[in-house]
Amino acid sequence: MTEKKKRTIHYSFKATPEEDAIIQKKMKTFGITNQSAFIRAMALNGYVLKLDLPELHDAVRLMGSLSKNVNQIARRLNERGSIFETEIDDITDRQKELRTILSSILRRLDQIQH
Repeated sequence: MTEKKKRTIHYSFKATPEEDAIIQKKMKTFGITNQSAFIRAMALNGYVLKLDLPELHDAVRLMGSLSKNVNQIARRLNERGSIFETEIDDITDRQKELRTILSSILRRLDQIQH
């Protein structure tokens, strides 16, 4: 939700202790602590999706590394007026690695849809 919505309608339902145990177990499995959010997601979507994408963490780390390299190169260009070709090669290699990781993530997400 980009814009905070006010939820003014209240829903209430009763469950047996067994049903409550199942709900609590599912919440724990997905790492969800907000029961309202869990029940809302189940009611609206019919499912809760937990994505385990360690590649995404790698991609974020790599993007941070690339940003630092670009800033260093910009600083050197301002100071010396030139850069080393190895610095450009390093960035090109990291961009290729990032593309590979992002492609892997997209393939995994595509498999989830089908």
